[in-house]
Amino acid sequence: MSRRRSLALYRALLRLYPRRFRNEYGADMGLLFADQLRDESALRVWARGAVDLAITIPHRHLEAHLNRPPNSAVPVLFAAISATALISAALIGSDPAAIGISLPIAAAAAAIAPIAWRTTRPITAARPASAYWWKFLGAGACALATFIVITAATGAVPAPLWWPMMIVLLTALLTLATGLVLGVAQLSAHHTHKGAG
Repeated sequence: MSRRRSLALYRALLRLYPRRFRNEYGADMGLLFADQLRDESALRVWARGAVDLAITIPHRHLEAHLNRPPNSAVPVLFAAISATALISAALIGSDPAAIGISLPIAAAAAAIAPIAWRTTRPITAARPASAYWWKFLGAGACALATFIVITAATGAVPAPLWWPMMIVLLTALLTLATGLVLGVAQLSAHHTHKGAG
């Protein structure tokens, strides 16, 4: 891809940021990207830029909607996606195509989660998101139980219900993984706070 096309694509992607953030930083981000394209290979610049966009766009939207300091929802989301993809790969078994999709998603999300964690503050607010871990676990368990009951009652997932049931299953796994990640964060924050006191 040419330098001009890369820059045009990057500037188009900058439109995904909230308007206020884009108005304040968009021009500078475009200039920095152009400078990096001039000094480094496009592949290297795009690899770094794609990770940055994947982390900061959702983070800035959360920040804009909540109108408060940034929280750790983005790294938790990436950790939950990674865990869900790994669980899916384990449940799928020996289907090479499905494993070939699940494992790269798990690896990419697992690589992005710690980077996102470093760019945000830990979950230690007065009412941290990690305090609701049990709600996610409960909702995920209910969705998984629904999937199991319907599958057991019908013997197999009927063809017309296959896609909706797969969405229920993936939602259940994602919600369970989110609950587990938030529970670990809550336990860690509680343990750290207790040790500091």
